[in-house]
Amino acid sequence: MLIHEAFNETLKRYRIGGRALAQAAEVSESLVSQFRHGKTGVTDQMLDKLLQAMQQIAPGSRKYFCSLVAGEPAGVTTVEKIIEAISEDEIPDLLMAIAQRWRATENKVLQAS
Repeated sequence: MLIHEAFNETLKRYRIGGRALAQAAEVSESLVSQFRHGKTGVTDQMLDKLLQAMQQIAPGSRKYFCSLVAGEPAGVTTVEKIIEAISEDEIPDLLMAIAQRWRATENKVLQAS
């Protein structure tokens, strides 16, 4: 996978908007857009800056990006594995976390409408 493809895939997976990334990295939205679509390259320093900002916005995203570039599985566990691994005492916490995520997603959808 090409670097810009891995970058774009990571932004999509972690729902990181180009505008938010550009602001966090202190670069132009145009640069982020052009790079993610393969229209321009970036220097090593600029890529590092973008990845640091990406990681700040969505922890774990840099590792995922690197796994895509390396062509290796990201080590992301499936939901079933997570559920199997937790104790009965942790199930209520998991359900609360899911509910909070669901509410946050619904709020974003409502705000976008």
